[in-house]
Parts: sequence; C-alpha cells; structure tokens
Amino acid sequence: MEQPKELSSAEKKELRGIAQRLKPHLQIGKNGLSEPVLGEIEMALNKNGLIKIRFETDRKNIGSLCSEISEKTTSEYVGGVGKVGIFFRDMPADEKL
Repeated sequence: MEQPKELSSAEKKELRGIAQRLKPHLQIGKNGLSEPVLGEIEMALNKNGLIKIRFETDRKNIGSLCSEISEKTTSEYVGGVGKVGIFFRDMPADEKL
C-alpha cells in the first residue's frame, strides 16, 4: 500500500470536529494489538475512513500504540483526547466498470 498524503493542520482540525460525534469503533485492551484487532481496524477504515479507538491501557503506552496502528494500517493519527485516538484514511474509490 502506498503512504497516504500528509494532512494539513486545518484538515486534521476539521476531522477532529467530525469525530466528536462518533462513538469508538473498537477498544484495544491491555494485551495491545493483535492480528484480529488490526483486521478489525482495517475493515473499519475501509468502511468509514474516519474512526475512533478507545484504549484500555496505561496512558504512557497509547502513543506507541497510535504510531503502530498508523504504520501498520497506512492511516494517519489525527488526534485524540484522553484514552481515545482518531484515525483517518482515504476511503478506496469504487472501481467503475
């Protein structure tokens, strides 16, 4: 997969505003990321483009988890508050035949 283009701070701000109304799509527990969890994140990003993830772990681990999610899913970490992170990836364009 190719790397997504870097979002500007204005685009990130707009996405954070939209994400305020969203509920978390999934929760990541103390066990961290596993292949099934990454699969769920991939499905949510493909379906919605903008997702929220709640972390049920220590706050000091959240930054590394966000970086790992962004790297493995080719999404961009838009921001977060507390134990919630917001991720964005352009939705794939439908192939028109």
